[in-house]
Amino acid sequence: MDFLIALDRQLTRILEWLLIALFAVFLVLVCLLVVLRYGFSSSIYGGNEFITIAFLFTSAIGGAVCITKREHIAITFFIDMLPYQAKKLTYILGLALVGVINGAMVYYSIGWISLAGHNPWQPFGWPQGLVHASVPIGCGLAVFYCVVKIILTAAGRESIDILWMPED
Repeated sequence: MDFLIALDRQLTRILEWLLIALFAVFLVLVCLLVVLRYGFSSSIYGGNEFITIAFLFTSAIGGAVCITKREHIAITFFIDMLPYQAKKLTYILGLALVGVINGAMVYYSIGWISLAGHNPWQPFGWPQGLVHASVPIGCGLAVFYCVVKIILTAAGRESIDILWMPED
């Protein structure tokens, strides 16, 4: 169990640093492109497309990380009124549902990528599968985090006092 907790924390830390790096590149590139476009009537070849890729990957990976940090939107008013065991079961079933939906997305996205992923993506000529890979990567990570949270919750190693982070 401790290995699973450590793996969850380490993977989350790595993904958070990756997200920070992608956001930093995203921010710098957007600002640079705006200055170049409106100040110098120029641009960077493929800059807008790279921003799109960075946005897709940050969204996909960020959504998965939010599962482990319990930062997704949720209305838990009625769940919080349940007895402990019913609350625990409801939380596990919710995670299972999220995991199944994301698992289906992984399954169907692989077929989608095999059909359209070989086409060249302009302006770089890269296979579109590199861009489309954000779906199975993000959804696969979401499935992983759901399974980890289910195991830890069922084993009593995950607190369910606060199911999702409350809004400020």
